Amino acid sequence: MTTPANLTFTDVQTRVMNSLRIPTSNTTEATKIGYLINEVYRDIAAKQDWWWLLKWSPLNTSPQITSGTVALTQNSTAITFSTAPQQFSVNVSVAGFRLIIPGQANNPLASYRIATHVSGATAATLDGAYTDSTNAAIAFNLYQDTYSLPTDTQKVLAVRRYGEWASLRRVGIEEMNFYKQFDQTVHWPEAYAIFDFATIGDPTSARQIQFHPYPDKAYRTEVYYKQMLNTEVSGTTRFFIPDDFVQVLIYGALARGYPIFLNDKDRGTYYQTLFNDMMALMSAQQREYARDQAGVAPDDTYRVGRRPRRSGQVTLGSWFDRLPSVP
Repeated sequence: MTTPANLTFTDVQTRVMNSLRIPTSNTTEATKIGYLINEVYRDIAAKQDWWWLLKWSPLNTSPQITSGTVALTQNSTAITFSTAPQQFSVNVSVAGFRLIIPGQANNPLASYRIATHVSGATAATLDGAYTDSTNAAIAFNLYQDTYSLPTDTQKVLAVRRYGEWASLRRVGIEEMNFYKQFDQTVHWPEAYAIFDFATIGDPTSARQIQFHPYPDKAYRTEVYYKQMLNTEVSGTTRFFIPDDFVQVLIYGALARGYPIFLNDKDRGTYYQTLFNDMMALMSAQQREYARDQAGVAPDDTYRVGRRPRRSGQVTLGSWFDRLPSVP
């Protein structure tokens, strides 16, 4: 059985330094070359949605909450539920949920985000003051239409759902905002948009995904995404790049290292050629395994109700024979 080389960062760093004829004991130069290798690594990762960066994660929606009533005061952010919100008979926090009050007279179709709430409590606060009339006990609907993505999400590629042929449709922030300002449809998700962060304005926190229509039940979805790179690679850490292609980092680092460290542009050009060739091989495999082949049509005769194609020639005469006669 073949055993992969499993080259680590230190292995790559040592090979680059040996090629540049820099002693590995020179910690100052080793640090510089380490930075160079990580820069090449990140540049490669940014070029495509590589198969070696793809991941998936289940993401279940939350069922709506409608039990009890809520007390609301016009021009106040404080609200009080008659009973602590529950899902599946368990107390839950509804922070981040959307509060919709059916039949609002002064501000119809408005929805409010629950800003703060503690599981088991009846008191909560809204993200902004309630705009309709004061009511001590009114029916309500709570929906969670926004969820945090996995913390290592760099780019969402697709969101799978069950029960329909197509995946969820990705829309822009503007289109999603258009839906939300007038459409309070409740159903399984049909569209999604990526926007904002779990902590507003903080790009170090998880990205947020928003669904529409408002989910009314617990629906299973699966998020396929391109993951972020691990932190600055060092020591015995492995790169995400498969072992068969990890030499692309050596070629890329030498293509930059020879001109920088030794002022040798010719050898830099030589290794740039090797780097380009290896990138071309990686791109070819990307097209072969990680992309749909548009020129290949699947046999979809398994679909329910689909009739097989007729064999032989079809003439205009036979077509007209199948049309109903007109008196």
